[in-house]
Amino acid sequence: MTTTARYDAAQFPKPSLPALPVLSSLKLNRTASNTIPAGVLTCDHRVHVYSGRYAIFLALQCANINTGDRILVPAYHCLAMIEPLRLSGVEPIYYPLNADLSVTVTALAERIDQNVKAIIVVHYFGFPQNFQAIRHFADQHHLIMLEDCAHTCFGQTAGIAVGHLGDYAIASTMKFYPSVHGGILASAQHEIETDSLKKPSFAVEVKTLINSLELAHQYGRLAYFGQLLKMIAWLKLLVFKLKSTNANKVVSVNKTNQNHPPEYAMTPTWLNCQASRISQFLMQQTRITDLMQIRQAHYDQFLAALQNRRDCHPLYPIRTPEIVPQVFPLYVNNCLPVFVQLKQQGVPIIRFGEFLDQAVTTKTCQVSVDYSEHVLQFPCHQSLSGNEIDWIIRSLVCALDENS
Repeated sequence: MTTTARYDAAQFPKPSLPALPVLSSLKLNRTASNTIPAGVLTCDHRVHVYSGRYAIFLALQCANINTGDRILVPAYHCLAMIEPLRLSGVEPIYYPLNADLSVTVTALAERIDQNVKAIIVVHYFGFPQNFQAIRHFADQHHLIMLEDCAHTCFGQTAGIAVGHLGDYAIASTMKFYPSVHGGILASAQHEIETDSLKKPSFAVEVKTLINSLELAHQYGRLAYFGQLLKMIAWLKLLVFKLKSTNANKVVSVNKTNQNHPPEYAMTPTWLNCQASRISQFLMQQTRITDLMQIRQAHYDQFLAALQNRRDCHPLYPIRTPEIVPQVFPLYVNNCLPVFVQLKQQGVPIIRFGEFLDQAVTTKTCQVSVDYSEHVLQFPCHQSLSGNEIDWIIRSLVCALDENS
């Protein structure tokens, strides 16, 4: 059964703080060296695309997975993972997960048949999983292994960098870098054909830059550009006035579920298209050392404040030094009223897996349905200050106390 919202999302104000990284001059790289640590971004073969879901779509093409094929997919997912499968005519077969979001080979073996051609495995929330047993299973059954690193750009487990074990890996760089879009398809095993990928137009490049600056200004990160941004906003209205064209229509690829947010849909404009050069430039200019250290410090702030409560518990109560978290995932016992109260106060919250595909029920995976209803993720990215994290924590603790 699909998890449905029991609240009206339109009632909530805009978040007071950015849920994802935004452009800030304080976080840009000012040195010539910006070494990328081990992870999906160090795979030998990489191509930048619009987002992680478009990277999945391209990975299916590269692996020759077509209409009528099946692919093993974790029951705990966001619909952005499922959209490219539906668009490609591929049937997802959901497998269950353990409480730590790991997967066992037995669970996969029970769902294998001659039409299963691939498997997607996920490193959740910035915490790398050990998928060596899954790699062996995939090799035994001649399956393509797609490593979903949308939450985990950096890190390694058992001496293997994330993204390097699968045949293909995808990343969602906009979750780690200050751009309004960005994703990567990568592989340490196979070359990726890029000749068919088109480059964004000059208008798209300009629009990306304007949107990035506007978003940063809205959250007070580039206040001294205020007058310039007013002029840019006027120019944007003049040049990029929305038109009712087929190119801008959303592709509805999951007609069985009309309740999910529209941002999960896919737009034809970005199919088989590279990411903007602006997006790639902002990645290159981000100081990765700061990105990692600030995220780790913010995660630890959440841990110190919340790990001993009875009305909630961190999904990952231990953060080892090499882990670069994407968010702080928290299991909340009385989740809905806490969520609604925080959203009304403008606290930024991400709800990965809030909407599951209709095929996922408690019989498929009790853990996934439970986490869909009870796990909230709070931002810990580098665009936030320690004081802003403190405000989120104070608001959260207050909401927990009032709804326990």
